[in-house]
Amino acid sequence: MMTRHNKKRNSGLLYEFLVRKISRSLVEGDNSSANTSKNILKKYFSIGTEVHKEYRLINALVNVPVGSEAVAQAVLQEARNASRRFDSKLLRVEKDNLIREINHEFGPEAVYSESVPDYKSYATASTLVKYWREEKELDLNTVVKYEKVLIESLARPFEEKIIEEADPQVDNLVVKVAADKLQRKYETRLNKAQSDLINLYAVENKHDSTREMIEEIVESTLANLKAYGALQNENFSSRAQSVSESIRSLNIEEVNDALIAKTLEIVELNEELQGAIK
Repeated sequence: MMTRHNKKRNSGLLYEFLVRKISRSLVEGDNSSANTSKNILKKYFSIGTEVHKEYRLINALVNVPVGSEAVAQAVLQEARNASRRFDSKLLRVEKDNLIREINHEFGPEAVYSESVPDYKSYATASTLVKYWREEKELDLNTVVKYEKVLIESLARPFEEKIIEEADPQVDNLVVKVAADKLQRKYETRLNKAQSDLINLYAVENKHDSTREMIEEIVESTLANLKAYGALQNENFSSRAQSVSESIRSLNIEEVNDALIAKTLEIVELNEELQGAIK
């Protein structure tokens, strides 16, 4: 049983909550909310802040597979050492300010209610980081259990990926990228491309890199759409051509919220196409 965990002070979860808030706001066309979330991310998760350092550590423990138990053990030992190098006082102040600003802008629960698939993993990693930093008391059995969970997760194969079963109703492909479906999917997960895109745009503020990523997404989607359309009947091929023209008409010179929102939809379409072609 997981010890009581305060999700509002878990920097890994706070980052995920805000990323999902941005994604939801962009899809819903709520640019004001999206901009507010982006500004909060940039302010508190920029390189050099203690919150960013802790987030990077927790994120690595949850999301970076190393392929073997021996390496995982070494990573965990380095994580123990790294957790003690934080400025605990400054980290506490930054988190207090971050939580206060989130609550002020969105209310006490609006952001924290966003669903994060790896919630338990983030909770486990954060709890251990606090224990290693001597900010949280845990009994030895719990420590051993939690560290075992992280070692098993870290030791997973490098290319491990969850592949969703393709929807057999291929004629509804265009409908699948409608905003209401995107909103439901974003409530539970963002795929890596979507998360990376939001990070480049909203957190790192690297518009050139964001534009390059969008170009790669568009190119990949057009190729997959052409390949998939060739396998279907003439009626579907005509609709696929229409979607292709819509994608080609994107103006990617100006990187803004509207472009990111559209690209999130294209990423979703591309994932559906990849699953259907296989």
